[in-house]
Amino acid sequence: MKLCLQRTCDTHVAPTPNVLRLAAMFGLGVDEQRPRRSVPPTTLTLAGGQVVFITGPSGSGKSTLLRCIADALAERDDARVIDFAALEVDSQHALVDCFAPGTLEDACRLLSLAGLNDAFVMLRTPAELSDGQRERFRRARALAAVERAQTRDDDHRLCVVLADEFGATLDRTTAAIIARNVRRWVSRPRSRRVCFICATTHDDLLEPLSPDVLIEKPIGEVVHVHTRPSK
Repeated sequence: MKLCLQRTCDTHVAPTPNVLRLAAMFGLGVDEQRPRRSVPPTTLTLAGGQVVFITGPSGSGKSTLLRCIADALAERDDARVIDFAALEVDSQHALVDCFAPGTLEDACRLLSLAGLNDAFVMLRTPAELSDGQRERFRRARALAAVERAQTRDDDHRLCVVLADEFGATLDRTTAAIIARNVRRWVSRPRSRRVCFICATTHDDLLEPLSPDVLIEKPIGEVVHVHTRPSK
């Protein structure tokens, strides 16, 4: 699946005394709008069983690029998008009861994949979790949604999972463990129609994720796409 990405926005600030003074110091004008390419023309090819890793410094536009990918996929009828940020995690039930339909074993497996493998935690409600645990619970819910979609033999759409700020709220050891779990989960035969796209400033996840596509988004109007050669 090939996506053609591009996004331009207009920038304009009110000409306050401070703005005019600073602009004059550097010989800049502030009296008109200027287009800024937040995502320059970029071609991205997605496939099942693939991990795509978007990295770059804070404020460089990683989230904007991820949203651009989501918008491009929304216009297609051969893709299904599951966004971590859009998943509801509020419930009065214990975590193990939040994956119906499904067995207790399914719930425990999904929670463990997301880094919630403590039985005491599994017996809590989402409201009783820390921010980091709630983020892991959201990942478990996303994995469950993907697996439910994959059970439909008549649905041949590519299932694209979007995860912004992946691992940002976790300690680095836990983040690396979850990244390896995601890599193994995407690589399994049952996930042949799943593509996992994540964005984060933490480039220490490059090794455990072992991405098929690495997208570097430095500050400025540039995007670098690197694709790992097929074996």
